[in-house]
Amino acid sequence: MSANNPLLQPSAVPINYNAITLDNARAAFTHAVDAHREGIARLIDDQRDQPTWDDLVLAVDALDARLMAVMMGVSPLTYRGDDWIDLVNDFYGQLLTRFDEKLANSELQGLYQRLADSPQGMNLDAHERATLNWYRDAFVLQGASLDQAGKAKLAAYQAEILGLARQFGENIYLAGNLITDKTLLPGIPDRVLAGLAQKARAEGKDGWLIGTDKASTRLILELASDRGLREATYRRHHQRGVGGAGRKDNGALLLELAQARDKKARLLGFADHSTLSLKTKSAGSLAQVQAFLHGLAQRIRPIMVQRRAALKNLASGFGVDSLQPWDRHYVQQLERQSAQLPSMDRFREYFTLAKVIEALQTLVQRLFGVRLVRAPAKMAVWQATVEAFEVWLDHALVGYLYVDALQYPGKRVDQVETRYVYNRRVDPEGQFHPAVAMVFSDIAQPPAGSQPLLDHLALRKLFHEFGHALHHLLVRTTNHVNSNIGALGTDGVEVFGKLFERWVWDAGYLAAISAHKDHGGSLLQAELERLLESLRRAELDKAADDLALALFDLDLHATPNDGRSLRRRLEEARARCGYWPLEAYEHPAHSFDYLLSYYDAGYYAYVWSDVHAFDLFSRFQANGLTDRKTGLALQTALLDPGAARPLRDGMRIFLGREPNDEAYLAWHGLN
Repeated sequence: MSANNPLLQPSAVPINYNAITLDNARAAFTHAVDAHREGIARLIDDQRDQPTWDDLVLAVDALDARLMAVMMGVSPLTYRGDDWIDLVNDFYGQLLTRFDEKLANSELQGLYQRLADSPQGMNLDAHERATLNWYRDAFVLQGASLDQAGKAKLAAYQAEILGLARQFGENIYLAGNLITDKTLLPGIPDRVLAGLAQKARAEGKDGWLIGTDKASTRLILELASDRGLREATYRRHHQRGVGGAGRKDNGALLLELAQARDKKARLLGFADHSTLSLKTKSAGSLAQVQAFLHGLAQRIRPIMVQRRAALKNLASGFGVDSLQPWDRHYVQQLERQSAQLPSMDRFREYFTLAKVIEALQTLVQRLFGVRLVRAPAKMAVWQATVEAFEVWLDHALVGYLYVDALQYPGKRVDQVETRYVYNRRVDPEGQFHPAVAMVFSDIAQPPAGSQPLLDHLALRKLFHEFGHALHHLLVRTTNHVNSNIGALGTDGVEVFGKLFERWVWDAGYLAAISAHKDHGGSLLQAELERLLESLRRAELDKAADDLALALFDLDLHATPNDGRSLRRRLEEARARCGYWPLEAYEHPAHSFDYLLSYYDAGYYAYVWSDVHAFDLFSRFQANGLTDRKTGLALQTALLDPGAARPLRDGMRIFLGREPNDEAYLAWHGLN
């Protein structure tokens, strides 16, 4: 099977997406799952006498890498239709189950422990010891130390958690609002109208379809001059996940989910799910993270209260009485217009996708000596708009990068993420296996004959995801676990995405990479500074919103059984940081899908990583945004070690001191 199946080729051979079918994808995954299960059983038998690094750890690496690669390799193909969505969801469920079974295996746990305690284990290098330490903790977190009754109970809790999460996710979908009269869409630019019409056509309808997702809602809130349309769009957005028509309310599901996670955490010996979750992250203990969030909330609250009052006054000046949630973005847009700042439509004309990709290529080459070389045409991609790159470092091919930046029929509307297909590793025979990453973004398709253009938010998204991809591609560790940057936790991973965003907040850098789509001229740094200052003020709202959600998430997962409702928890979190009071029709928790996986008791990662990204970026601000020496220092301290070095240690090495929040506070005007 391996000889012909496009998903079972050696890791150094790029996947031939043109050859993948439902049948051979299903066959490849079945083969990989069976090979993984049988391979683990065989290793347990073969390694009973004396487990070794090569024949145990690296052999398990190879099994994990193959299974993960088949799943992640086929994952972009969900745009092909429901059959592919069902296939990938089925693969994902089986993948989680198989990895849970592996790490719950007491015999396998014993082999890793025997290796760690053996003379060979004692003489392993620091990176190899870090791998064994990771496995030590992972086995405990997956219940390998439990007796059979405990394992059965854990499996039941895990099934309950997966079922609740699946139901919550399915409930979020809510059909969009179809507008058939164009006169009801005043103020919305033609380019946005074209996108709304395209969405309607994709569903076989005439008119303009406004989605209920966050990105679609925000467009209307920023641009629509019809207040009634803004209100209807906002209210419909907040109906996602609200019960009715035979659907269970997501508020109830989320509380049940938190309680199920709490039962699992207690079975594993933890006080609560938040404490368990933080065990796998970089920020420290629950008390440390709570102190961080509460301290930041104390700083942001008085400034946010002032901000709310100022926005109300501003709205009144524009004739918007009794400022409502659906007015806030629009009023800020009016403020930028009245100050004669560059409109976002004008801004976009200076940032074509091709030029932005070129700027990213230049930036990573100057900082890290990395060359992103467009792959040969024979390297297949899953869509014509996807770009593929070879990643070269020190004259060696170290990986592949796919960039899927544009929307197209079937692609998820808000798909902005980075996926990792292969982790960099070296097998026992000394063969190098390159890393593979996929960057996804949601830039609108341009009209025929035009170039894709990026506004500031689109720039931030693309730079953020490039940060994740570069983090994955530039590790220099040699085994699957240490090259898995996810082992740093969501907080550790987000630092690099947030760090790369900082470049597009620098007016000088933006002016340098800007080039008009027609005449190639640049934007003036002075006008960019004024525009960025306006956008910076709006970012305070986003910071307070993220902080409130982080407080809510941690509170819910630390004390899910104390009787407080979701609404009360949200109200308390918002009050603590001065964010806008919760209105009766607002239900943010009902569509808070970050809590379904990875970010449960971990949404704080976005705030924590932002604070630390500002701190890291301050060294580039001091030495130059493209300074090679500073880039090399970041590479050595934080990128090269992958997950083998604790993130805090790497930050201390790079900064030459303890990390702090001074740069973050100063930028937001909180100091």
